[in-house]
Amino acid sequence: MDIRRADLGLLVSLDALLAERSVTAAARRLGISQPALSAQLARLRDLMGDDILVGNAHGMVATPRAQAVQAPLHALLQDMSELIFSEVAFDPAASNRHFHLATTDLSLAVVLPPILHAMSELAPNLRLTTGALNHDTMTDDSEAGTLDIAITAAPRMPSSFQTTRLLQGPNCVAWRQGHPDLTDGQITLDDFCRLPQLIVSPVEGSLHGPVDQLLARLNRRRQVNASITSYGLAPALLRSSNFIAVVPEISLHLDGKGLTWAALPFEQVPPVINIGWHPRYRNDRAHRWLRDIIIDTCRNLERQAGLDQPA
Repeated sequence: MDIRRADLGLLVSLDALLAERSVTAAARRLGISQPALSAQLARLRDLMGDDILVGNAHGMVATPRAQAVQAPLHALLQDMSELIFSEVAFDPAASNRHFHLATTDLSLAVVLPPILHAMSELAPNLRLTTGALNHDTMTDDSEAGTLDIAITAAPRMPSSFQTTRLLQGPNCVAWRQGHPDLTDGQITLDDFCRLPQLIVSPVEGSLHGPVDQLLARLNRRRQVNASITSYGLAPALLRSSNFIAVVPEISLHLDGKGLTWAALPFEQVPPVINIGWHPRYRNDRAHRWLRDIIIDTCRNLERQAGLDQPA
């Protein structure tokens, strides 16, 4: 027998026919017309090479072959229903699922410590690896199963991804406490352009960034003397030098000891960081648990920093 000639609907109809031993009753149970079910019974007879049900004085009786398949068929359909329609259970405390998180340096520095703390408390066997985000391959990586969650600036998230705002807060200017040129906790535009700066750039070796574009509109330039690729290094370098730097304010609420910071002396739209995932993970319970942990973590960080935003 060619199994391709059978379909799930035929098997469901066969299960109902064998249970009811009546085309009329089985059709009523399935919510279809009696002629439609009679046509399906004819297909089943042809497929199995057996009468399946035959008439007698009391109605219909199953053939020996039909009786033999009734119980295993019913069990098979129950298993298929469970497989298709039941969510896979997820127990954080017992799961050893492996997730891969790709993100920007800033997001990693801000988000990772509290995520690891939550994992150690709630999901000690869960495994998490992180890596640099390749914006050009995000969709392909997700479809290949090598990327579970992406965290990046909102405009760079693929349009096909499902996204939620994760962080939004202003940038600020930071410098070490006791800086000889900044003694009153304030910084003017002239100060900003005059004092030596450290910048964080994802482009290795670059001494320019978005701030320079904003300054150009004001016909101003700043003095950039050093460039690094990691926000995580910035606080320590500022504490040990007279550089100033533009950094996200929320990062200083995590590692701002020994530093002073103030608002930028020019306008800049606060950057938005989003969390995104491929639609294939939408109903994955383990995936949903992890992204809820990440989102809740960032909401708590914003509240602690006084940077609450509407979700």
